[in-house]
Amino acid sequence: MNTVAYEKLLNEIYAAVSLKYLWKEYRPYFIKNESPDWINETMDLGLEVSQALLPDDGQEESFIEQYLGCPKEELPPQAFERYGDRLNFYNGRFWAILPDRTVKQDYLFKAKYRFDRKLEKLNTNYVHRGFNGLYLFLHPTDENDIDADALFEYMRVKQENKKKRFDWVFLNCVRTIYVCDYRTNTIEPIVLPQNAESFLNAEAEFLRSRRAWENGTALDN
Repeated sequence: MNTVAYEKLLNEIYAAVSLKYLWKEYRPYFIKNESPDWINETMDLGLEVSQALLPDDGQEESFIEQYLGCPKEELPPQAFERYGDRLNFYNGRFWAILPDRTVKQDYLFKAKYRFDRKLEKLNTNYVHRGFNGLYLFLHPTDENDIDADALFEYMRVKQENKKKRFDWVFLNCVRTIYVCDYRTNTIEPIVLPQNAESFLNAEAEFLRSRRAWENGTALDN
């Protein structure tokens, strides 16, 4: 899912599709919504989908997509003011924004930041259902270096004294989805079967282009 990491609607569809096919507790069906992104009437579940990113990450990706391969002189002056030496050029053309070494970049830090923001919104902005879920794309640099247990415990403690909490948090690490169940305080990995990742990507792409996805659109119709 890395190639479409910053396309909001496509990620939302991918999240719903992955749970439809891989989550053993899933019951049909998800309906497109806003705050949270999906509603499942059968399960009385609201599902929010998000990226484990810092605020600047999405802006940088959008900039890269817009100006990738462009001559240096075609970049707006604001880009040099904002990114400075982090702008990477080869043969006079723009190819990347180098990491900001002054900012902590690891996935765990970003996941905690995004979870905190979503938990705050759950307690202020979201329409509540009987159960609330959060699906987080973690984008780890190394999928073999995931401390899901540490993140599970962090989220558990952060929710202890909140009026509203996430009953499930799904941590997407590309080839593994960790299901954090706070009703039972358990964590279970869903290891994607062979070919499942390419299937889910193709299914999400197909559904994304097939419909307008206005609020009230059902995933399974």
